[in-house]
Amino acid sequence: MKKKIWGSLDDYLPPLQGSSMVGRGFANYNFIKALFEYSSFDEYHFFLNNRSHKEEFLAHHQAMLTALGITDRVKLFYRTDLAQAMACHDYTVFHQSDPVTHFGGLCHFRNLHGNFPVTAFIHSISYPDILLKLQDLCWSGPHAQDAIICSSTCGREVIQNYLAQIQEERNLPIPPLTLEVLPFGFDASALAGLNKETSRRELGLPLNDTVALCLGRFSEFDKMDLFPLLQAFQQIHHPGHAQRLVLAGAVNQPDYLKMLRLWIKALGLQDSITILTDLSEQDKCRLYRAADFFVSPSDNLQETFGLTLVEALAAGLPLVMSDFNGYRDIGTDEVALKVPTHWASLEAFSESSPMAFIDKAIVHRYMAQSVQVDIDAMAAAMKRLYADPDLCQKMGQAARQRFEACYDYQRIIQRIEGLWTELKANFKAHTAASNAKPLYPDYFRSFGHYFTDHLIPDTWVERTDYAQMLLASKQHQPLLTDMEQFIDTDTVQTIMNVTETPKPISALMNNCSTGTKSPFYQVMWMLKHGLLRLNPGPANSK
Repeated sequence: MKKKIWGSLDDYLPPLQGSSMVGRGFANYNFIKALFEYSSFDEYHFFLNNRSHKEEFLAHHQAMLTALGITDRVKLFYRTDLAQAMACHDYTVFHQSDPVTHFGGLCHFRNLHGNFPVTAFIHSISYPDILLKLQDLCWSGPHAQDAIICSSTCGREVIQNYLAQIQEERNLPIPPLTLEVLPFGFDASALAGLNKETSRRELGLPLNDTVALCLGRFSEFDKMDLFPLLQAFQQIHHPGHAQRLVLAGAVNQPDYLKMLRLWIKALGLQDSITILTDLSEQDKCRLYRAADFFVSPSDNLQETFGLTLVEALAAGLPLVMSDFNGYRDIGTDEVALKVPTHWASLEAFSESSPMAFIDKAIVHRYMAQSVQVDIDAMAAAMKRLYADPDLCQKMGQAARQRFEACYDYQRIIQRIEGLWTELKANFKAHTAASNAKPLYPDYFRSFGHYFTDHLIPDTWVERTDYAQMLLASKQHQPLLTDMEQFIDTDTVQTIMNVTETPKPISALMNNCSTGTKSPFYQVMWMLKHGLLRLNPGPANSK
């Protein structure tokens, strides 16, 4: 039976603490864990940059691979091995963690060497670089069976709008790729065995309070502004009532957290609000179990999906959430109270404004500060859930049912694997436009004038006394780190042996071929290191 092989150029490493891409990093890391555990692929091929990249991959993933018993099914390659691997293996799919990094280039490379669909997830799609990459994708030869997998219907509409803008403003055809809506999932096993009372004790939360939880990194640049939430809570707050708001997350912006603490005190809410920072994954799960409902007043365009909402559903928490972006897909009326949001077409963010010259994180703060999340409606929604434990329980049961039906990672992996199988079955090679290729520098054309002369296959070379010394002493010229991707020491030995008498480079190319390693490149490397020298043969000219 033919093997099912999954490939990627990504490493799916867990995010570094404090990274601006922490949400995306967790989503990708949790996805790869679920893929390893629940998919039916025979092998997983990762194409990495160099030796240290392979070592980093194993340092982060080896324990997981060992625990799942799939170490022998995960193969690591160099990216310089891509063409040979595509020739040797019939891949089911190559999947990328985003449509910005290498997606178009991989489609083009596949058109030259392979026979499989290329897919990628979207994450934050509000940064300008994705528009440029989508523009380049129009020239990269994607097929109808290549897919951008959108975590929400709102996200898919953004990609459609971007492609329409490119068509209108650059007169480029919209590429025929598939835009499929499939959400990220969550593995709820980490919540098993945790209960509300024990979780509250371990987190130091009052046992008898009704607890609203807002979980997300503290950053108004790329998450959400919590000041409107404080004002909503202040509207319904009554000192002495058992109503608590917990704000929790990683501290990406320490100054912003300081401002929050000062404003909490100014509003007189310090006895009813608990702030928890930089939680472990275990404490984060405890926090979900300790809460009665979840609040998320999202206001930032970088938010495409809402993974914390899915985690809250898994914990059986009803939602108070912005009527905004991908939140709408997650928070149906049975599980969520929606808070209206408003925005406007503002000159400040048009192409005639100076925003293109301002740091993208700062621009996102400016945009988010012009988004209204209805404070009165948020206060009313929170008041309903604080006041009605039966409603909380009913919506919480519906939340868990919705999670199990729609977001459990085992189901998500089954769905995405089904999509990949369908795309592969319908894939037709050689259907892309013949002139389709991404924009990439032609280095020799652009920089060829830097050099005194150019060498060609008809140039003659011969070995040096230094090469003869290495041969006699059975030593090898040292290789810099990762140069083994381009240099084969056996081929170098062969070339040194046969060039005792002068040879044209073309003869070495024909007789000393080493698979994926270019003989011409190896000749140039040998010239660089004094193993060969030019010979004034009849063709030593351009």
